[in-house]
Amino acid sequence: MLIRLQNRESFDSPEDLLEQQFFWNRIMNEHALFIRGLLDPTEDELITKANTFGNEFNILAELAEKSAAAMERTIPQPRLTAKTLDATVCLRDFKAAGTQGLLECRIRSIILPLLANHTLREANHYVRLLSSFYK
Repeated sequence: MLIRLQNRESFDSPEDLLEQQFFWNRIMNEHALFIRGLLDPTEDELITKANTFGNEFNILAELAEKSAAAMERTIPQPRLTAKTLDATVCLRDFKAAGTQGLLECRIRSIILPLLANHTLREANHYVRLLSSFYK
């Protein structure tokens, strides 16, 4: 990817989009599971939501990987992208609420607000990326 960026090559083919979705869905999965692990055990509702997001992005990553590897679309690419965009917006909103909750000391956790903000910014980046492909 770095070589392609250096050569000013575009990333707009269906294969490129699926590769990006696989990469970022894995990142979003890791964020959700990471957040889950840093929450206080008394935060049952947030732990459940984070776990649900982790599972959802694991499935989306597998779908993107299978589609990219075989180029057989189990879900047509626009549908997969739309589903991924919807899931990413929901996760972004969860991260935004979590960041605000941490800043206001309403969430028990060992997550630093700066780290929460970092994961929020990555989700915002992914929403922007998906939106640029899904027109």
